[in-house]
Amino acid sequence: MKKISTKCGIIAAAMFFLMSGSVAAAVRISSLPVPQPTAKLRIFVVVVTTEYKSANRPVSWWVSPEAFEQWNMKLINKKLRQLGFYEVVSASDIQAVLGDQSLSAREWTAGEWKLARDAGKALHADYVLIFERSQRVHLQFDAKLINLNTGKQFEASGYVPSTMMRHMTRGPKMQAAGEIVQIHYRKIFQEAKSDLLQTAILKGRLTAEQSTPPPAPTTGKFQKLPDGSEEQGVLMPPKEKAVKGLSAPLPVKAEASAPEEGKKNQLKFERELGSALSSKDKKTNSPRLVVYDFDAADRMKVVGLILTEALREELFNLGDFVLVNRESILKVMDEYKLQQTSLVDEKQVVAVGKWLAANEAITGNLAIIGNVSILQAKRVDIRTLGTMALGSVKCSAGREDELLDKIPELARKLTKLPK
Repeated sequence: MKKISTKCGIIAAAMFFLMSGSVAAAVRISSLPVPQPTAKLRIFVVVVTTEYKSANRPVSWWVSPEAFEQWNMKLINKKLRQLGFYEVVSASDIQAVLGDQSLSAREWTAGEWKLARDAGKALHADYVLIFERSQRVHLQFDAKLINLNTGKQFEASGYVPSTMMRHMTRGPKMQAAGEIVQIHYRKIFQEAKSDLLQTAILKGRLTAEQSTPPPAPTTGKFQKLPDGSEEQGVLMPPKEKAVKGLSAPLPVKAEASAPEEGKKNQLKFERELGSALSSKDKKTNSPRLVVYDFDAADRMKVVGLILTEALREELFNLGDFVLVNRESILKVMDEYKLQQTSLVDEKQVVAVGKWLAANEAITGNLAIIGNVSILQAKRVDIRTLGTMALGSVKCSAGREDELLDKIPELARKLTKLPK
């Protein structure tokens, strides 16, 4: 009997591992036609609730996994679209690739999110953004951004202490979940912005190549590209650096190599969440500042938008302003049938700023002059239209990702803060 029992146990264990290993393989993934070329970053969003059990009892969620996933998917997709530099994979495209299959969290998470990566590639996405809710000791929220071309990953993680959750009703809990999405995205953007920008630069070139007939060959010190960059005097970077960051190895998780860093990140997460939920921390006397999207040529539009968002984040971290969110800017622009390009006219800058109840505005542009890319910005007083500060940073054309390192310098020039 003992031998039979042992044998049955081995068979059961083997079946379990075989089933676990074939989770992702059992999911049917269909192919999708290649979408129209665009310089925007195509991104696939996955939201899951991971069911962990404690003391053999299922977790009692304050919002069902289905409702939570639908709500967060809508919230995250809306934020990404508003940023302007993402092309969020549509529900119809996801339906075409995954069909009506009901996928469990175990299927999504198996093999380090293999299904999410495979589905993202079938959807021709550049990135997959994963947002996971789970219950371990505390209510845990994790976010992960994966570059599907290189496998490079960027992560944000934090849990809501039980002491904080205990005093929350359903409404504040939903508010907290929304704030956590903002906090995690800011952290991921801060770490991934260089990777995002490098991908945008590469896609901008490829899009220009596909929409412009190849020029006649020339000679000289400039590299010949199908988009004719050398004819404009743009010195391109060496081939091994032209796709800098697009072949980086998978990073080691910070928690595994530096547990103290994980503790610091958790404390920072709790402070940011507490501040976002507390009305006491809302600034009322600080200038209300609107940051308009940087103007740029078509192939550099997405690059300009990423640099604009990087400047917004830097100004947010400085904490000396109340920043008008991009959602409000887009709402006013749409209401008055305006385009960002019309904001070259300073009278429009003033008008839109007043409609947004802003005191100050920042406008700027990204331009290529010879073999140099220059990012220029100006801060103006909306009431008087007086220039309060000017700033510019530059780099070699084709190396616009280097401008990210100079965004703090630009922010200091615009705010007139010391180095």
